[in-house]
Amino acid sequence: MLGKAPEALSLVGQFERMAGVIGTENEGKIHTVVGPQIADLYGTLFRSTPSFFVQDDHDYFENDHADQTIVTFPPDDFMLRAARATQWMYYPEFLPDDGRPIALPSSAASDRVPGIAEAFGTLRYGSLAELLIYDCRRFLTLTGDGATFIPAPAEAWIKDRLASSEARHVVNVPSTPPGWSAGKWGESYPDVLMENGRLGTAAPKFMWQSGWRAQHDRLLEAASSRDGIPLFLSGDLHAIGHGRIHETGSIDLGRNPVETVLTGPVSTGPPGWPSAFRGVGAKVPRGLSLEESLAPLERNGFTLVDFTPDRIDLRFFSWKLGEPERSLDHLEPFHTSTLEPTA
Repeated sequence: MLGKAPEALSLVGQFERMAGVIGTENEGKIHTVVGPQIADLYGTLFRSTPSFFVQDDHDYFENDHADQTIVTFPPDDFMLRAARATQWMYYPEFLPDDGRPIALPSSAASDRVPGIAEAFGTLRYGSLAELLIYDCRRFLTLTGDGATFIPAPAEAWIKDRLASSEARHVVNVPSTPPGWSAGKWGESYPDVLMENGRLGTAAPKFMWQSGWRAQHDRLLEAASSRDGIPLFLSGDLHAIGHGRIHETGSIDLGRNPVETVLTGPVSTGPPGWPSAFRGVGAKVPRGLSLEESLAPLERNGFTLVDFTPDRIDLRFFSWKLGEPERSLDHLEPFHTSTLEPTA
């Protein structure tokens, strides 16, 4: 956790968690932490390409972690204020959208422009594609079988857009990806790193909530039920990958399997790979039938997704620190996939 890591304490010191953020010493500390990871790192590299951000655990200045001493989510008051300040300073909220209820959680805050949303938003390209972007951390709950990553109104919004959108392709873009696990606490899956170095469920994951998996299953089933290509695009696991989910728990998605893509980490360095930080990379969890066309690779990279009315084309690119930088000017896709409707 940021507040206890020796490297973070040396760089920033302690946040004053009872103080405000903007206009206090906390603001300078946030600039010290966040500036190099966003403004300095990306600069104007994407100036000709519209860019959208979705917040995850580190945007709340914590890891998703639970043990006998600490449970980091849902975010406490300081974590929420810090995440809102980071968004306000470094990347925009989501613009008004006629298809998104104005009362959706994180919308209509009194200190924000009317009509925008902070945690849930839409990228729409006419009648071709609609991408539903959602934060799975801000409203996480710990209520057992009824626990959720996103609140009920947000789940209803996603299901409504899947059922009623006029767009040819409706794509889910959650901050927590379906399809793979790295044994982390705040995942949809109960898998943990076992003594044999593999993921498994023989030992319970502390404070893991069964409701998280139930919501995961509901969203995958809703996506599969829509005519068209059910597609999820996600990051978080610091890898590049592609798979097709045929079953989740007792739910058969075989009529229209769900495509899930790890789009790739642009800027992960050596300590940030899951296999280095957690001892295991992204693996298929128990209770999921996943056909991998590209097993997760811990490499820097990105994915270009081309939408046409009758298909979706995926092109995967990769590079890794230590390889010649001159090769970045001539990158070619190392893997491609064409998705076509099956239902």
